Amino acid sequence: MRHNFVIILASAMLAGCGSSPQDTKAPNVEETRNGSLTKAAEDVVDAFHTALKAGDTEDAMALLTDNVLIYEGGGAEKSKAEYASHHLDADIAFLKGMKQSVSARSAKATGDMVLVTSQGVTKGTDKDKAINSTSAETMVLRLIDGQWRIVHIHWSSADIKPIAPTS
Repeated sequence: MRHNFVIILASAMLAGCGSSPQDTKAPNVEETRNGSLTKAAEDVVDAFHTALKAGDTEDAMALLTDNVLIYEGGGAEKSKAEYASHHLDADIAFLKGMKQSVSARSAKATGDMVLVTSQGVTKGTDKDKAINSTSAETMVLRLIDGQWRIVHIHWSSADIKPIAPTS
């Protein structure tokens, strides 16, 4: 599992996160153990979702780095500007008719990066179509000037198939 975490962080860094001079606010091992840093990063993930659901583009965009990399539906958006011009409005419109719940979440910190993975269920109606799906989300956040910012998002979902009655 640690190997996968390192690969994801390395991928995010290669996607434009880059390295920066040593940040004196970077987490230390003791802070990571007590979970305060991962909790703060999870709060940013939740704030991003809250802003999208409320249609608050300004707050949502403020939580993304300029070079955020977003994977969704087999495609990639390689910057905040690209996301804002392509899928942001559609994501907001979609979420207005949805109820989402998180069934599992994990957060792991290393250095100035946190990986937050979430699984959940999305239910509602979009364009007169009933939605009942499972979702998986991966977000990588980086501590920049003392604030967690999202540098990578990967979203995926699948329809929940109804269970056929047994006879």
